[in-house]
Amino acid sequence: MKSYKKRFPFKIGTTSYILPVKEESVVSNVSFLKDSFDMVQLLFFGREYLEEVMSRRIILDLGAIRNNTGLSYTVHLPSDLELLSASERSLGSSIDVIERIFTETAPLGIEGYVLHVDRLERGIPSVGLDAAHAELFQRAIDAITDRLGPDAAANIYIENTTYDLVYFSRAILGNPCRVCCDAGHLLLHNHDFRKFLEIYEGKIAQAHLHGVAAGRDHQALTGADEIFAGGVARFLRQFAGSVIIEVYNLHDLVKSMEYIERIVEI
Repeated sequence: MKSYKKRFPFKIGTTSYILPVKEESVVSNVSFLKDSFDMVQLLFFGREYLEEVMSRRIILDLGAIRNNTGLSYTVHLPSDLELLSASERSLGSSIDVIERIFTETAPLGIEGYVLHVDRLERGIPSVGLDAAHAELFQRAIDAITDRLGPDAAANIYIENTTYDLVYFSRAILGNPCRVCCDAGHLLLHNHDFRKFLEIYEGKIAQAHLHGVAAGRDHQALTGADEIFAGGVARFLRQFAGSVIIEVYNLHDLVKSMEYIERIVEI
């Protein structure tokens, strides 16, 4: 596909699963994308599958690509961590996983580690947030910072998922961790994009963009919601962080990049 390297005010990237997952490895995907994008997001889907994305051989191969092309990496941490568990043991073992990933991917100069503070199956509800959720959230990100140290914690980007991340602004704004703004999730769950930016603008290090169709996210960007799209376009024109087109096949990636070219006037 065509090159978008250094095309925009922000770094542009996509996921490490654009080619068919059953047929192509992470390294094959990165090799395919390296000449078209500034960055690739390495997806770590589950903590039981870490060797599939960060074995010693994979890290060496990804490092060679980085050294030869200048490609940057960001990591999406496993979404099955138990950070909100009331159990100290479960919380500690989840932070063990984060610490291990930090250590083993260090040779790649990772620019950010995207984190779901909740887990997909039993996380924070999309409605009905209360003081108990706020306490668990605060405890989780404080424990991460205590373990990793503030400098490393600043390289963790907390992503909004099904719930309104604005509810936890006090905890996030008082912590070194930064924010990943997933615009597709905001649209899917009818959360206020403008309010999100007002609260977190100085904290947003990365944005995830993907379309929503028939109640499903991670689809091609099409601009179906023009009011929302206008807000995203204004945001992108002044954003200097990194942007990940979070789709999982080549067709959706090509369509999404055509859309980005239209709304970001360079």
